Parts: sequence; structure tokens; C-alpha cells
Amino acid sequence: MLRRRTFLIAAASVSVAGRVVVQASDETRPLGPGRLRLYPPTRGQQRLDGSVRKGVFMDTGTGRPESGMFGNVRKYADGSPRFHEGIDIAPARPWRRDEDPTDMVCAAAAGLVAYVNRHDANPSLYGNYVVLTHQVPGFGAIYTLYAHLRTPVAGLRAGQTVAAGTPLGIMGHTPDFPLARAHLHFEIGVVMNVHYPLIDPQHGIWNGANLYGIDPCDVFREQRERGNFDIAAYLANRPVAYACAVSDGAALDFFRRYPTLWRGERIAGRPAWVAFSREGIPVLGRSLRPGERPEPAIDRAELARGRDWAAPKRGAILIDNLTVSPTRPPKHPVRQGEVG
Repeated sequence: MLRRRTFLIAAASVSVAGRVVVQASDETRPLGPGRLRLYPPTRGQQRLDGSVRKGVFMDTGTGRPESGMFGNVRKYADGSPRFHEGIDIAPARPWRRDEDPTDMVCAAAAGLVAYVNRHDANPSLYGNYVVLTHQVPGFGAIYTLYAHLRTPVAGLRAGQTVAAGTPLGIMGHTPDFPLARAHLHFEIGVVMNVHYPLIDPQHGIWNGANLYGIDPCDVFREQRERGNFDIAAYLANRPVAYACAVSDGAALDFFRRYPTLWRGERIAGRPAWVAFSREGIPVLGRSLRPGERPEPAIDRAELARGRDWAAPKRGAILIDNLTVSPTRPPKHPVRQGEVG
């Protein structure tokens, strides 16, 4: 199992003309390959490492703040686990549950605005949401996602560069959940496939079903200890929940963008063995040897901690998301605006 590290980045933030300005102590030193620094995306909630829960994470109406955290923290009507792919950050500024919160949502790191969704024009279960991308040297591009905004900042548009702390919008409760549970849904993760518009032309790459998150609390815990987060090592060391053979591994878009997760030579036309974490993220790929035909591998205990990707329907969607391309059309349509 991956050894958990426990601490949060040593940094403070101040407000200057509506913008959160990060003041760092030792964050000026260069980061190594695969490493990044992320800052809390709202001013008031700084302890996002899970060490404090009450008043930090918004519950689902159960009174349990854990239901606003990452993973199998919720249940479907039949009692089966329901996976939550981000964290729900509660308002920190003075707020009554019958009033709109006023907390400003800000960029967690410098990056590029990839997508701004205004729900009235483009419906989504995320409501109004913004996606940023961040280049991590030696690894590739990750995303951060900020959902349920009351409204994005006026003039914010795809293609803009932003600094850490740049305002993105006001915390809200879009599309239609109760005002008393207003919060910011925040995700950190990787993009599965740049060809996803073949599955959803509405939201394209930025449909939540194409965005695979990691636990933000893990990120802030590691930063507490080391001052930065090594996403390359984190993913490479995730326990494997499900693994299977996939045709023509060399053509997989995911491993072109995240080459550190591939082992050995990429051989065109040869099937690949791909291992997935409990979150559904491909954490290892390699070309199969001639004549090698392994059966799918399943770790039931690990799957129980995450998505049930071994279930036939969910597993088929996972493989579809990974392999769709102009030469391999999708087999399993996904509801437009799905959040993963």
C-alpha cells in the first residue's frame, strides 16, 4: 500500500483588491520532476488535508462532514457505495444557510483556463464550473476543477493564463441543490482522453466523465510534510485495483501525455497490459509479449475502496474512455454533462 504522508504546505494568503495573493516561505526553490504546489481554492478553508472535517467539508444533508470528502463516502438508493471524485468545501465567511455565500473561489495554482461552463447555456451536473490545466514538468498536464459556482468571474474565458490566487467565481449551489448546502466542489486529477468529444460533443474533453480525480486531501497532506506534491510518484505507487489487456497499447492517447506511467517500449499494433487504480486512473501500461494473454486481474478489497470498475458496465465505460479515437469510435454513450 502507498504510505500516507501527513502535512500541509507552509504558506499564508492575503487579500489584495479581491485577489488571493500567495505568500510563501520556501516555495521559491525549484521543484523536481513530477512535483507541483497547490493552494487552497478558497480564502477561509486552509486545512484541506482531512485533519479537520467539521466546518471544512459540506455534508450531503446527513450531518456527516465525511460525506463531503473523497471516495466511497456516499450511497445510492439501494445502499451500494457511491463514489465522490472531489471534495466539497464549505463556506468559511460568515454565512446563514438561507443566504448565498460570498466566498471567492480562486485558482489553486498558476495555469491555463481550459473551460468555463455557464450552466444556463450548457447544462451540467456541475452547474457553473471552471477547469484549469497546469503543466507539471516531467509528468504532463493535470487539471483542477471548481464546480457549483454561483457565477464565474465576468470575462473569464478559455485560453487565459492565471496566477495562483486569481479569482474564478463566487461559491454557489448550481445547478439546483439546496442553498443550505452551498459549497465548492474541487477536483485535482488527470485527463483520460483528448478524443473525448467523440463521446460528448457538448462538454468535450471537460465532461467530468473524462476527468479522473485523486484525493485532494492526499495532496495537501503531502505538501504539509514536504512543501510540494509529487504526482508522478503518487500515481506510480497507487495500489492496482483492476488490470486487463487493451488492444494496441502504442495508440493510447493517455500514455502519450503521461509517458512516465508507461514501462518499456511502445510497440505499435501490440496489445497492452493496463493497470488501474481504485479511482479508475491508468497507473501502469506496458506492451504484452508475443503470445502473452493474461486474464483480467481484480483486487476486490481495493475496488471496494473506490469505483467498482470490475462491474461489466462500468469496466466497459472505463475502457471506452481510455481507447476512443478517430479510428475507434465509442461503444458506450455517456450522458452529457455527467460528472464522472
